[in-house]
Amino acid sequence: MITLADIRGWALAMPEVVEKPHFRLPGFRVADRLLVHLEKGDGHAIVCVGQAEAAALAAERPHVYDVVTREHGRIFVGVRVDLAAVEAGAMRRVIEQGWRNRAPKRLVAAYDKS
Repeated sequence: MITLADIRGWALAMPEVVEKPHFRLPGFRVADRLLVHLEKGDGHAIVCVGQAEAAALAAERPHVYDVVTREHGRIFVGVRVDLAAVEAGAMRRVIEQGWRNRAPKRLVAAYDKS
């Protein structure tokens, strides 16, 4: 099972990510934009990937990923990840996708150059 320590390590390895609680739950941000946070109970995390990425992940592995919306589907949030079912490499890649979605373009470009 993926733990908070795992998520913390992968998130903080990305440029300019900081840990900041989200509604009193562990969360990580880049450029003050939410990147990933745990849900109550620590069994799931929500990663702020793009809408197309979330749909593709949920279609490919619906027992691991679930598209998250608010306001009866009007507001797209990201993808919910079942931390007991996801593999470590896949979770790390989803966090990087979320970072690419939320980080400023200049930061992504600099990261890709290095």
